[in-house]
Amino acid sequence: MPKRLPPGAMIAFGVILVISALFYLGFKGIIAGSDASNLPKSLTDLPLTAATYGSEAVQEITRLHGKEFPLVSGAMGMYGSSDQATLWVAGFADDPTAAQILRAMHEKIASVDTPFTPTGEEQITGRTVYLLNGMGQKHIYFQSSSLVIWLAVNPEIAEKAIQQILKAYP
Repeated sequence: MPKRLPPGAMIAFGVILVISALFYLGFKGIIAGSDASNLPKSLTDLPLTAATYGSEAVQEITRLHGKEFPLVSGAMGMYGSSDQATLWVAGFADDPTAAQILRAMHEKIASVDTPFTPTGEEQITGRTVYLLNGMGQKHIYFQSSSLVIWLAVNPEIAEKAIQQILKAYP
C-alpha cells in the first residue's frame, strides 16, 4: 500500500497546481500581451520620441474607437520629430480574441464612412496585412499572436517602416 503524503506536502502540491492553473488560464493573456510594452526604439532611423504604455495606452485606444475593447495591454509610440510614424499595439487575452477584433475592424472600415481608403490586403508570412491610405499617411494593421498592430506612417518612409514592423511583430 502506497504511503500517504504528509498534509504539508499535499497543501504545497495543491498550491502549486492552483498557481499553475491560474498562470495558464488566468494570466496567459496578460503575459501574451506583455509584448505591447516593447515598442521598437526606432523605426526607419527615426527615434521613438514619445510613448504611452499600459492603462494610459488602453484608454487612448478606447477613446480613438469610441468603445470598450477587452484589452489586457496597450502601447502607443510616436517616431520622428513631427510624428512621422505612429504605432499602436493592443494586447488581448488570446489569439482568437485578437483575430475577432481584427475582423471587426476590417468589416467596420469597409462598411462605414471613415477617413481611411482600403488599398488592399496581402498575405505576408501566413497572415493577412490590411493596407489603407488616409489623413496624409499610409496605414497597415494586422494580428501578431494576441496583439493587433496598427501603423500610421508618412508615405516617403512607408515601405521600409512596414517591413520593420512586420519583423518586429511576427
